[in-house]
This record gives sequence, C-alpha cells and structure tokens, in this order.
Amino acid sequence: MSLEKHRNLLDYAVSFLLRRKGKNFATVLVFTLVVFTLASVVMMMGSLKQEARETLSLAPDITVQKIIAGRQGLVPLEYATAIEEIRGVSRVEPRIWGYYYDAEEDATYTIIGVESLTGLPFEVRGNLSESAVIVGEAIAREKRLRIGDRLILRDHRGEYVKFRVVGIFSSRSALQSADIIVMPRSEARKFFGIPKEYSNDLAVYVANPAELSNIAIKISQKLPDARVLTKQQIRETYDAIFGWRSGVFLAAILGAILAFAILVWDRASGLTAEEKKEIGILKALGWSTGDVLEMRTFEGVVLALNSYLAGVLLAYLHVFYLGAPLLKPVLLGWSTLYPEFELMPAVTFEDLILIFVISVVPFLAAIVVPSWRASTIDPDEAMRGI
Repeated sequence: MSLEKHRNLLDYAVSFLLRRKGKNFATVLVFTLVVFTLASVVMMMGSLKQEARETLSLAPDITVQKIIAGRQGLVPLEYATAIEEIRGVSRVEPRIWGYYYDAEEDATYTIIGVESLTGLPFEVRGNLSESAVIVGEAIAREKRLRIGDRLILRDHRGEYVKFRVVGIFSSRSALQSADIIVMPRSEARKFFGIPKEYSNDLAVYVANPAELSNIAIKISQKLPDARVLTKQQIRETYDAIFGWRSGVFLAAILGAILAFAILVWDRASGLTAEEKKEIGILKALGWSTGDVLEMRTFEGVVLALNSYLAGVLLAYLHVFYLGAPLLKPVLLGWSTLYPEFELMPAVTFEDLILIFVISVVPFLAAIVVPSWRASTIDPDEAMRGI
C-alpha cells in the first residue's frame, strides 16, 4: 500500500510538471547545459589522463638531463658511460630530439632522431634511410603530404633541407604521434647542430623495477649537475598539469552551478498564487504536509535526473564522438596543431558520482527547503490566495 502511495505521488508530480511545460523546460535546458559542461570536462580529462598513462608506460624508466644555470642543456655522452657502471642499469640510450616551429602552418613539431624504427610505440609504414622522415598524421594532413612527397624544413643555420616522406604514423591514438617527425639520428644531429659527443638527454632502463628509486639516487649522487626523472615523477607531473587545467575550468563551472542553485531556490521559494491554491486544495482534501513535501521533492528529482542523464549523454557524444571541439583548445595546451584524435572512452563510476554530487545535489538542496516551506501553507490561506 505504501509503495502504491509513493507511485501515485510520483504520477501526480509528473502531471504537475507537464502542466507547466514552458517554465520547467527552461529549468531543464539550463540545468542540462550545466551538467553537459561539467561532464565534458570530467570525461575529457579522464580520457587524457588514461592516454598519458598508456603513453608513459612506453617511456624509459629514468630520464637524465644536464642542468646548466637552471636550464636544460646538452648531455655529454660520457655521462652514459658513468651511468652504465651503476649496478642494476641494463641499458643507457642517448636521445636526440627537439622542437621545430613551422611559421607557414603556425605550428610546433617535435623532431626525434632514432637509429631504427624497432621499438617505436607507434605503427609506421616505410623504412628510414638518409634524408628520409616519417611524419605524424596531423602534419601530413596540414601540409597535404603523402608517401613519396618532399618535406622542406629550415635547420639551425636557417638553410632549407629537403627530406623524403617514407611513412606516415598510423596509431590507434593520434594524440601520441600527430605532431611528430622521425628521422635518422645522424640527420637530427645535423639538423639541430648537436655535436657528436652530446645528446639531448639519456634514457636509462633498469633490470629490476624495485631498484628504480635507488638507482635514481645513485645517478644523482654520481652526476650532481644532472636532473634525474623517474617514470613515476613524469606521470605525476602530467596528472598535475591536467588537474590544474581542469581545476581552473571546474572552478568556473562551480560558480555557474551555484548561481543556478540560487536561481532555483528563488523560483521554488516564490510560489505563484495558482501553485499556492493547488497546494491548499490538496491539503484540504486530506494531503498531509509530508505528502506535499514528497510530491514537491519528486518534482525536483524528475527535473534533476532528466537533466543529469541528458547532460551526461550529450557530454559523452561531444567528447568521444565529436572529439570535444568546445574544450580541446582550452585543455590540450599551447600547440596550434591540434591533432584530429579519437579520445578513448575512460568514464568510471566514480566520475559519474562526482558529476552527480557536484550538479544534482545542490539542485535538490535548493528544492527541498523551499518545498518544505510550501508544504506548511495553511489550506484556508492558500485557497484564498493569501
């Protein structure tokens, strides 16, 4: 009997909302927009963090850089020899890489020099040889490059260098390789003007992951002018960067949610004469204060859940099917060459709960208290419109 009563109250609440379609549609529309924006940020940042973790799983165990006057400088190759002498180090690989600004496209590329394509964390087509390059999908798209075409770049001396495109990265996630140009290590040295006895940094691999921290400490002690970064430290840096950007955005959204909650409170508190009269009639017919409060609460729950589900669904489509065009320029960073990548769905139950708590709970709180005040209206005064 009690369940039937609650169902009847819910039916009446729905019919009450349908009789005021215009007023409630505006509330649902604004609330859906708030949930959509919040959910889009949460979903995109979750996907980017997952993408970063997958990418970093392929990173070296330890990265060693040389610091000169507080800035990163070139690392002497003799540092690699010193690190290889530490017990537990399985391999040290000097790396040649750098950034290249393309004024024509107003974009920044990452140029990487490698000895071979073996071990690259991307699917590639083609083979590297002298004056040959493999480019990312975004670069090929922006510069209309196909395999066999020529790519002309300006080296550190300002001279134009011609390269032949022998491959285009084909990766499940273009976010990893979109703005990358891979060339032979010797070509990269010449392009950036890096002497043979130096490299940009050193990639260190250890045999036993449990010894990672100890080996990092030994490297720091042996090379006091070096910056030693473990894979875990780099992962934490990525999380902090994404967290800071999303935090700023979420702070602005929370302000909008607060303003929306205040608006809902004001509208729920300011009942119209018709609504007061209807509540008075219901109480005169035998409805208790609890029944009126439950009915008004059901109204808020129906509005909130419909807005929440619509906002989350639209956010999912926006982020994972359309590529988050409204958020990508804000959250991805400084590069103007935004890859057309597909964000991998990485929505967790905790994310959905977070969105619910931040958006729906304030909305319901703004409904309950005014609803309780409305449920205590004297029937005689309400029906007279007082």
